[in-house]
Order: sequence, then structure tokens, then C-alpha cells
Amino acid sequence: MRTEMQRVLILGGGYAGMLAAARLAQKGLPLDITLVDSSDHFVERIRLHQVAAGQPIPRRLMTNLLPKTVTFRQGRVVGLNPVERRVSLETATGPDILAFDWLIYALGSGIDVTSVPGVQEYAYRLGGYEAAQQLHTALQAQAERGGRVLVVGGGLTGIESATEIAESFSTLSVELLTAGTLGYDLAPAGQTHLRHTLDRLRISLREAARVTRLTSNEAHLADGSTVPFDICLWTSGFSVSPLAAEAGLPVNGRGQLLTDSFLRVVGHDHIFAVGDAAETFGGREEALRMACATAMPMGAYAADALAALVMGRTPKPFRFSYVIRCISLGRRDGLVQTVDSNDRPTSRIISGRAGALVKEMICRYTVMGVQGERALRLPLYTWPQPKVERTEWLASTPGEVAS
Repeated sequence: MRTEMQRVLILGGGYAGMLAAARLAQKGLPLDITLVDSSDHFVERIRLHQVAAGQPIPRRLMTNLLPKTVTFRQGRVVGLNPVERRVSLETATGPDILAFDWLIYALGSGIDVTSVPGVQEYAYRLGGYEAAQQLHTALQAQAERGGRVLVVGGGLTGIESATEIAESFSTLSVELLTAGTLGYDLAPAGQTHLRHTLDRLRISLREAARVTRLTSNEAHLADGSTVPFDICLWTSGFSVSPLAAEAGLPVNGRGQLLTDSFLRVVGHDHIFAVGDAAETFGGREEALRMACATAMPMGAYAADALAALVMGRTPKPFRFSYVIRCISLGRRDGLVQTVDSNDRPTSRIISGRAGALVKEMICRYTVMGVQGERALRLPLYTWPQPKVERTEWLASTPGEVAS
């Protein structure tokens, strides 16, 4: 084990980055840990649809969530040199450069606004707290005149936003538009409950409708038809920062960093990639989907693996197993779909108020996981993992440990 102080830099203060910082800080190792984020507040991304609907959620300063031994730097990351181990920042006081021995890349993802013309100009996105508040202001104004709200995207964000808005603004006409089939990845009982909920909230649904461009008050579809709107909320498609690709690091077609079984960037043993910014398999044949449910385990694991390497030990590979998928359908309804370890739906669901309660508990656990590790200085956060034989993980143990 090396005894001299080593510099750990964490890029991104989302679910993965915050948990990695809190977990690593309580290891008692000679580490100088710095976390960088463009916001000085922790963004509860899975609650932004609530903000848009007018529901207050706590705003927590980064410095109040992070352990006191972690340095917080507010700034936007504009450059990364993996060879010289330096990161360039733009801050309120000017440019800065931070050096590191170890890097945890956790810059997450954002809504794709470039693939479809007009999205950036004519659509709202839930990219942060301020954006959600701007949408709420617009919804309030349209509610007074019975305006039309178009939510584009049939994923979890689109479903949760549409139902939250319809429940909170009964005078608005809400339409949900998806390029595929709504709830295709749910069991029949889950699909039925989801559609009944849309009917109850008087949300119109249009499936197999691919948007090719947006104009000021219309969505233009691939079949030549148009859908009018007063407000368009775009939730379709995620994109990641081009920073990794620009730095010459290996990425997939979506720009996500390629990682080995220890969440280290391929060919760069001193860099871990976690959360939406990483393509990770977790012992499965298919890559993990972008989600808070996968980001937090990756963040916790990266802290454990980095600590093991600093101590001269070999970590076990990262393993992850799916259990459930949760959807909020307003404040009084929810849908919990049980899945097998490979994320395939089983026949069991929990719906209604019980489903809403489970979803709320999970949302709270995301923050409590960080707070608990900070307060008790113990590795409290756990995640489901498939059972593997010892020979399996020994076959993929890392070779030379990077310093």
C-alpha cells in the first residue's frame, strides 16, 4: 500500500459521483478527494417532473451532502488530458486546471437536442431544477387558457411527466407521443394499468409516431401529419458529453466510455467511468440501461475498487442484478414492475397507492444513501448482485495495478 497522499478527482455530482465521493471519503486512506460539478446544488433528477408540476422538493447544497474531507469545486469541465492526468475547468473566477492520480468520470447524460431539428428552439427539457421551474411557469400560464401540452417520449421520464402534469393541471389537454409502443417492456398487467391510468387522467396517447422536426407550435411526424401544441416537453433520447471522445478515450457509438469488468476505462487503469457516461455490463450480456438504479451501484463499486487498488489489493469485478422497475403516475398512483436479473418483466406488479409508496421510498433512498455514508462513515449502500463462481471473477482479475 502506498502511504503518500494520492489525488482523486470525481467529475460530476450526480447520483453516481456523490455516492462515490461519500463512500471513498470514509475509507480512511491517504486520499485528497475533489468533486467537480457545474451546479452548487445536488439535482434530484428523478424528481424534476414534480418540480415542473409545482411541487416543492428540497434543494441541497453539495457542500452539505459531501463529507467535510471532500473538496467541492464548482465549474464546467471543458478539457481532459488522460495522459498528463489533468482536467481543465471554466469557473466563475476564470479557467483552472486540476491534476489527479485517479479519476472517476461521472458526468452523466442529458436530453438529446440535436438529432431532431427544432427541439432546442421550441421544446422544454427537464435538464435541471431551473429548467423544470421554467416549465412550471409556462404550464401555469397555459392552464388558465386550457392549453395543449405535448410530451414527446414514451420512456419513464415521458410517462412520469405526462401523468404528473395532467394530475396537477386538470384544465390542460395533455398528449403523450411515442415512436414505439407504450409499455412494451412491461408485463401485460403493467401495460393494462398504465393505459388505464392515462385514461383516468384524460391523457391522449399516440403510438408509432416518430417526430422528424418541431416548429413553433407543431410537431411534424414521419407519416406527414402534424400535432399541434402550446407547450412541448421533449423527453426522447439521451446524449452524453463529447469530452471523453475529444480526449481520445475509447467510447461506443453513443459516446459512452468503454469499461472493463472493474469499471476502469479500457486502456486507462487510473480512470473509472460510472453512471450514464459509461457502457457497463455488470456481468451480463447486455449493457446496463441508463438509470439512477444502475448509476448508484456503479458509483459505490468504483469507490470500493479504487480503495482496494490503493491498498494493493485486487477487487472483484462489478456485478449487478435487476429486481424491479418503478414508475410514478402522479402522487397517488404508481407502478412497480418486478423483473428478473436480466431486466425482463415477470408477471407480478404493484400498482395504485402501494406502487406510489414504493416509488417514493426508492426516491428517498437515493439521497439517504449518500447522507448515511457521510454521517455514519460506513459502507451502507448495497445493491443486488448475481451469484458467481469464484473461478469466474478470478479469470478477469486485473493485471498490473496502476499507480
